[in-house]
Amino acid sequence: MTIAKRKSKAMIKQSALLPPNPIPSPLIDRDEWIEKAAEGFITSSQSNRKIYRVILETLWPRGHGIPGPVIDRDTIREAVNTAKGKPYLDVFRRLRELQGEEGFLGVVKQGTQYQMINTNIYPKKTPRSHLSDESWGRVLSHYENVCAACGSPADEKGFQQDHKVPRSRGGTDELANWQPLCDSCNNIKSTACRGCKEDCSKCSWAYPEYYRPIKIQGSILRSLHQYANAHKKDANALVTEWILEKINE
Repeated sequence: MTIAKRKSKAMIKQSALLPPNPIPSPLIDRDEWIEKAAEGFITSSQSNRKIYRVILETLWPRGHGIPGPVIDRDTIREAVNTAKGKPYLDVFRRLRELQGEEGFLGVVKQGTQYQMINTNIYPKKTPRSHLSDESWGRVLSHYENVCAACGSPADEKGFQQDHKVPRSRGGTDELANWQPLCDSCNNIKSTACRGCKEDCSKCSWAYPEYYRPIKIQGSILRSLHQYANAHKKDANALVTEWILEKINE
């Protein structure tokens, strides 16, 4: 069975939207800024560069200041579709890349609305990488074609290709640092990793085959705590003691 590969999704920054400024600033020329911003895109895809530019032009229309107007999803999608001349499916993946890899952190989101709140362009990230079909097949085979974290089989969209140790924490593109994650687990991992300073080598999200949390039925947990309370014991210490006894038999 062939399971689709997907690039891991980053989530665009959620932030409070600001009151739009309808008056252009005399200190910055909108068209010149967009031209320089477009020249600095690091993606090698000419198609993506065009879409990034359309998004920026939509978020900062001519004759408007910064913060720009609050723009809804449908308006952004329509602008990209018009530029492409046909419906385009990955509009908001491109928007996440613009805010992520391309460094436009001044593009923020609240619900289904977007706004450019400043014109700062932050340091670029290393462009996203993805595995070849052959390499991805080897990763899937290693994880027996299920999500590395929860063990679920792939849905019709396939798994997302995930770096076990994020590149921002020193992770590499070596095959051993890849794993398949379902959408749900990838989103939870993204949230858990944000701002985390713990050792990735001991993280259940980076190495679920070693540190995946054990699922225990609620009824068993309740019995465990009742037993621990009755014997004035710490439930965590009891579980550790029992597991070590069993392992060392």
